[in-house]
Amino acid sequence: MITRPTTSHTRHARVGRLVRATVFGAALALVASPFAQPAIARADFNQQFYQFCITNLGQGNDYCCAHAGGTVKGASCLDLATGNVISPASVVRPG
Repeated sequence: MITRPTTSHTRHARVGRLVRATVFGAALALVASPFAQPAIARADFNQQFYQFCITNLGQGNDYCCAHAGGTVKGASCLDLATGNVISPASVVRPG
């Protein structure tokens, strides 16, 4: 007579617990990851691109400032790293 080994049921139970623990750990890591390391984006201000954009592309201050890595402040562009404020009028050279 051939009988089934008694370790089979125990092995299935252990594997099942291991799989559940692995899935739970992975889900917990995915849920906690944004809080553990928040995304920090910082673009350095590129004054050459800002000048090029204002003079050659004919775009407005908001577009050029945002794409150059600055922050729009009124009618000017602010470089957050240095604190310099650049106005579009100082960039445009008369013809």
